[in-house]
Parts: sequence; structure tokens; C-alpha cells
Amino acid sequence: MTGQLSGFTTRVKEATSERCLFQERRGREERLGIPVIQGHWERVIFNIVNFSKTKSLYRDGMAPMVKSTSRPKWQRLPPKNVYYYRCPDHRKNYVMSFAFCFDREEDIYQFAYCYPYTYTRFQHYLDSLQKRNMDYFFREQLGQSVQQRHLDLLTITSPDNLREGAEQKVVFITGRVHPGETPSSFVCQGIIDFLLSQHPIACALREHLVFKIAPMLNPDGVYLGNYRCSLMGFDLNRHWLDPSPWAHPTLHGVKQLIIQMYNDPKTSLEFYIDIHAHSTMMNGFMYGNIFEDEERFQRQAVFPKLLCQNAEDFSYSSTSFNRDAVKAGTGRRFLGGLLDHTSYCYTLEVSFYSYIIRGSTAAVPYTEEAYMKLGRNVARTFLDYYRLNPMVEKVTIPTPRLRKETPPYKRPLLRGPASSLPNSKGGKKSSVSHKDPSNSF
Repeated sequence: MTGQLSGFTTRVKEATSERCLFQERRGREERLGIPVIQGHWERVIFNIVNFSKTKSLYRDGMAPMVKSTSRPKWQRLPPKNVYYYRCPDHRKNYVMSFAFCFDREEDIYQFAYCYPYTYTRFQHYLDSLQKRNMDYFFREQLGQSVQQRHLDLLTITSPDNLREGAEQKVVFITGRVHPGETPSSFVCQGIIDFLLSQHPIACALREHLVFKIAPMLNPDGVYLGNYRCSLMGFDLNRHWLDPSPWAHPTLHGVKQLIIQMYNDPKTSLEFYIDIHAHSTMMNGFMYGNIFEDEERFQRQAVFPKLLCQNAEDFSYSSTSFNRDAVKAGTGRRFLGGLLDHTSYCYTLEVSFYSYIIRGSTAAVPYTEEAYMKLGRNVARTFLDYYRLNPMVEKVTIPTPRLRKETPPYKRPLLRGPASSLPNSKGGKKSSVSHKDPSNSF
């Protein structure tokens, strides 16, 4: 296997044949008088080859994950059994080796790079949300992948914000454009779960903002167990400039929707956040863009600073702003150049392995819950950004209203009431003059 370990799941299909060989060898050795250690299995060493990066979290204590039939909860292997080194036998690329002892003969064992989050799990999760019939949650099929899997788009907002002829402030969030970066799905689920909750902050956010979320941009890659590419071998996060409707249909569909919203004078696309996972860095952090306008550049730093205050695992010191040429085809870079000065585009990264709390030197391994907590804190940060704190004090927790009719993929209107959106803009995007929270610092 080349590249990272994502998608590397091993079913011990050869259990019976290996057991027979072991028993045959043991019988032969016993006949020759060779002493034999009694036991079900011998230790196995796995070698995952062709890693290209010198820097790796495997050198910081990360280890593959394992579960088995009788122990179905994912857990990390002991770091002492994991080795990361350069190997001359593989063109001087790096090898990750780990030792494992199969201790239960009838178990089926699976290994993974990080906590898996499958396409099937994702669909079941969305189905469960849809069954709750919440009037502030809309699910639609924005398009299909090459292999005809769903490109789901979620809209989370007060139904008042979807009425004809009024304005919207939109936060657009995407995830899993790189299918092996499973932590992004847990972060995204944390955002969704919080926004759909009855927490007063969530209620205030739904009243003032429209959240558009495409949680899985590369469903084929996720289903197939790819680490970075799509079914056809493309890194979709390098094709935002000109996505093909047949080779990159999911990316093409999302880009068309964003352009449609951008050209709608009633819609202000305030944020674009693309969620990823990082293979060499600790903590959560962000990438942002560089602008010639110094004031715009400073305003762009506000959201990461606020998130750093709200999330103990988010590092502002690791956050950076760049215009690296190799990133030109990414969503952050492309949309940062397309959208106007009122919009901010980020890549949110989270470590595959661990985070270090400020004031400490000990690495804390991420869990599924810790990833989702980061997502909840991302959502909460919009409250501080838009200074909605006084509104939370006025919010009473309502009983969710049920929609009388809920078509599975009804397309919500891209409009909302101006009365609920302060600093409403006029008919032209160039005339927008709103949200400058930079003086918060």
C-alpha cells in the first residue's frame, strides 16, 4: 500500500490456512525434538511502505488503531510497537512498521489509520436527523458522484430565514474532500449536532444565520477507502478553478451553488470553511489567505483568535495565512479570490493524533468525542463573532416545530427575512458595509 494508512483495514482471511501451517510446522518440529512455544498465534510485523514525509506524527507517539470481533471499540496500539524510518529498499522513502499479536483465534481484526467514519455511517446519521422532522433542518441532494452516490447539502436555519424576498447571511461549510481525513467528519458532526440542539446559543445562531453544510464532498473516495483522491484518481481540492461536471461532479455542484449565492443580491456569503485533518501537526488550527488590503487581512484573523479562546485544543500560533502556489486550486484559495471583501475563507485543520493544551507539554490523544467537541466550539464561536451574546439572554428554548410535509430532498429557497439580519445590505455587493469586529481585540 502506498501513501497513508487510511483505508487499511485487514480482515484476517487467512486465519484457517495460517493455523494449519502453524500446526503442521509445530508437528514437524516436535518430531525433530525442537521445543515449541505453546500459543494460538505468533507476533506479526506489518510494514506500510512508501511514506514520503520526513515529519510524521508517528514520531510523536501516534499509532495505528485496531478493533476485533470481541473488542469492537477502536483503540490505539502501544506506541512502543510502532516504528517510522527511512528504508533504502523503498527508494529511500519511509516505512511505518508495527508489531501485533493476534491473541484470539476466532476473532476478525481490523486496523485503521484513524477513527473511521464511513459513507454508510454518514447516510444513517442524516437519515436519523431527517426522521426528527425539525422545521429548521433541510436536507437535499445537490448532486451525485461519478458512482451515483449522494452529494448531500444541509441547510440549518430558522424557517423565517427562508421566506421569499428577504436577506441571508450564509456560513458555508464543507468536509471530506480528502476521504481519508476522517476527523473532519467528526468535527462536522459536532457542528451539525450543536446547531440542531436546543441550546440558547444554537437558537440564536439559527435566528441570525443560514448554515449550508456539505459534509462529504468526496463520497466515492470515502466509500472506496481512498486516502486523498477520488474514484478517478483526482485530488479534488486542486480542481476548484475549473471542476469538470463529469470528472469532478460533486465539486462542480458545490461551486455552482456558491457562485449562485454570491450573485444573489439578497445573499451575503460571510464564511467558507473547509474541514481537513493534518498528518504532521498537533492541535486544531486554520489556514487563511493573504490580502493586499491590510484591514481585510486583520479582520480575517478575528475568527481564529475567537476560536482559540473557546477551544482548548485550537492553536492560533499554528494558524497561518499564505498564498502558496501549490494551494492555488484549493477551495480556500479559489473562493478567497472570487468572493468580495465581506467574505472570509478558511481551511480548518485538526490533527490525526493529538493536541497540547496551553500551558502543558503533554500530548492528549484525540477521541471521537474530542473531535466533535471542536466542532461544537467552532459553531459557538459564531456567537462571539457576530456579538449575539445579548440575544442569548433573551432566547427561551422553544419546542421544535414539525413540518407538515418533508420531501426528502426539497430544495430550500436561498432567501431570508431582512428584519432578522442587522446591517442589511443593498442591491449591490460592492455596497456592502458590515461586520468589522476587528476592534474586539
